Formats: sequence, structure tokens, C-alpha cells
Amino acid sequence: MEQVYVLPASVFPAAQASLIPLEAALLRRIEQEGFFLERPQAEEDPTHRQIIPYAVVRYRGRLFLMRRRGGGEARLHNRYTLGVGGHINPQDVGGNPVLDGLRRELLEEVGIRAYAAQPVGFIVMADSPVSRVHAGVVFLVEAEEEPRVMEPEKLEGRLALLEEVQQVYEGLEGWSKVVVDWLRVRCF
Repeated sequence: MEQVYVLPASVFPAAQASLIPLEAALLRRIEQEGFFLERPQAEEDPTHRQIIPYAVVRYRGRLFLMRRRGGGEARLHNRYTLGVGGHINPQDVGGNPVLDGLRRELLEEVGIRAYAAQPVGFIVMADSPVSRVHAGVVFLVEAEEEPRVMEPEKLEGRLALLEEVQQVYEGLEGWSKVVVDWLRVRCF
């Protein structure tokens, strides 16, 4: 059975519908104090949050915008996303579970091996059953190679300017809306 990396929900700031600025102490706690639960338990247990490295990939000034066709989370099908990411599993744990999970997801989902990643904040929301049991560690990733969808049966993707992403704003999944709102303020 799949196991996923979690932390008690009590270590996170209160849920909000905006990007929570990066707190180095919280990032260290996530990296050092997380542990694994079986996924079915974690999906139903709001006393823990599953940690999701969530990468916003940029290549040559454009963001990689994807649309989910299928895959693991039925509640996100047909939604647009800027986030490359997923659960951290025991095989990801090496020196740093968050960075190791990020590395695996970037390779598996968009074929990126060469990149620079900067953590910029956290997503902690409580607006749905999915969001109540997950927390995102958001990274801005500057890819050194063009991203491409590695699982075309699950995703489609293209490079887009922020203005183009804003045109599909209502079709974005919730976390991507949080990121787009943050990017707009930064005049990205």
C-alpha cells in the first residue's frame, strides 16, 4: 500500500486562500519531522497534512501550463494547473524528502533534469476535502531544458505567458489560482 509523507496539521499556519510567505523554520520542520502514513488513512485524516512539493516551472520567460486529462486524483480532472508535484513516498527520502520528491516529480511529469528551484511559500487551504489534508511547498523552478508532458494520457501542456494563464483562470485548480494571484502581485 502506498505511503505518503505527512506532518501534524497543527504545525501549519491557519488555512488561507493565498500563498503563505516562506518561513524557513516551518520548511525545516517539514524536511526533518515528517513521517509516513498509509495513503487511504492520510486522505481521510484532517489531523495530518500530506506534503506536496508544488513546482511552478518557467522556461525562457514562459510558464508551463498543463491540463489534467486523467490520473490519480479524479477531483482535479479537466482542470488547468501550473503545479508539477505530488506526494512524497518512502523511495524519495534521501538527504531531503521535499527536494527529493520535487526532483522525482519534475523528471516523471515534465522530463526536467536540469533546473534551479527556489522555495517561495506554502499553500495551506481548507476549502475542500482535498485541501484539508494536503499542504503545498511551492517552488519557482527555472528549467534549463524545455518541459514536456511525460504522461500524455494524463496531461497536456504548453508554455504560456502569465497573461495567457490568466485567460483560463476560472478553469485552474485551486492551488494554481493561489499561485497566479501571487505572481500577478509580483508583476511576474
